[in-house]
Amino acid sequence: MKLVTRLWFFEGSVVAITLLAGSVFGYLSSLSPLFFYGICVLIVGGYSAQFLIVTLLTNKNDSSKFEIFVVSPLARYLLNIFRKKTKSISSLELRVKKLEDRAKRRKEKMVTTARGFRDSLSALPDPLVVLDQNNRMEWWNRAAGDMFELSNSDEKKRVEVIIGSEQFRRYAAQSSIQGAIEVVSPAVADVLLSVQITPFGDGQKLLQARDVTRVRQLEKVRQDFVANASHELRTPLTVVHGYLESLMDSKIEEGALLSSLLNRMYQQTTRIKGIVEDMLTLSRLEQELGPDPQSIDMIELLESVRQEAVVLSGEKCHNITLQAERGYMLKSNPEDIRSLVSNLTSNAIRYTAPHGKIGLNWRVDRKGAFFSVTDTGIGIEPTHIARITERFYRVDVARSRESGGTGLGLAIVKHVLSRIGGELSIISKPDIGSTFTCFFPHDLVDRSVEGQNVEQSANL
Repeated sequence: MKLVTRLWFFEGSVVAITLLAGSVFGYLSSLSPLFFYGICVLIVGGYSAQFLIVTLLTNKNDSSKFEIFVVSPLARYLLNIFRKKTKSISSLELRVKKLEDRAKRRKEKMVTTARGFRDSLSALPDPLVVLDQNNRMEWWNRAAGDMFELSNSDEKKRVEVIIGSEQFRRYAAQSSIQGAIEVVSPAVADVLLSVQITPFGDGQKLLQARDVTRVRQLEKVRQDFVANASHELRTPLTVVHGYLESLMDSKIEEGALLSSLLNRMYQQTTRIKGIVEDMLTLSRLEQELGPDPQSIDMIELLESVRQEAVVLSGEKCHNITLQAERGYMLKSNPEDIRSLVSNLTSNAIRYTAPHGKIGLNWRVDRKGAFFSVTDTGIGIEPTHIARITERFYRVDVARSRESGGTGLGLAIVKHVLSRIGGELSIISKPDIGSTFTCFFPHDLVDRSVEGQNVEQSANL
């Protein structure tokens, strides 16, 4: 519209000057002024109509359609100059616009890529923290926030403030950091972290932490297993080896002495045999799925184990009782369940003083079935309960070996329950006694024929 207005003004000025000159010329020439006025009206009307049509038909800043209506050479010259400038300016603006659009798209792509990269880092299970050259925290993922209990207010704090151990301070202060370091988690005291700082970028560093608590626990269990298994097997082998040397180096004339030596060797070899059998049982429980489950009459099984326990108690004369809820069967491997019940009962006899009480209990409720063994024995310190089911783990090494146990009984119990979805719970107090409770899921419990008959009679 500005172009239209300017051209209209210019052409109008030309027309006005022409009309004025024509009027003066007509007056001086004694011609009729009305004739010139009529011509002026036609010219003004024509130009006005032309610019009105141009205004309605043309687009804004489109000067190409004005040329057919421009009469004067000066106006055409000015129009061409304006058109060239407009074209060059439009071309430059278009190029600038394209560059701006391209830069905007690149910026958006970079932001999207960076956001996606950070989101992927946030999804990693291991804690990650980005540090500047002064070990100040710039960014961390969700795992690091949970592990170190970080919030927005911790941004720009030095990482040594969060992990405050002196060992880590010396590690983070090194000019060239190599390897990793293990520190205790500042948020959870029982969690051991492996922390490594790696330089990257322009003076930045990446701190990566990994929870190695389980790995170190398994390593400790492995070391204890090798050490304890070696001791368990070496002791009876040493005894048998010594007796055999005595038999080979000396002449034993007395039959009673020979019988005593042979009896002791038999006891020690029986102990070795028991350890090997228990280790084979554990290996089978870990590797095999086992045979199809069978219905086990728990009343019959528990009564049989109670009678064996009375014989095993012998001169200790323990008071062994059984309380069992009748009318229920357990669907499982009979050999595994008998091993479970026997190991818990024999442990109670082994660690209960003479004339102590040992109770076997079997009950069923809506959740499932429960078998428990309660004794008045020596009890277990709370610090040992978490590891008592490990292979060859001993609370009191000397007393355990004197009692004749293999150190694998509770490990077998735990594995049997794990295979069928059960759980083992232990409640114990030193010098008072212990209760070991086995939980069996409800889908392993069936009504026996006796229980079904009793229920039908009740309904009648």
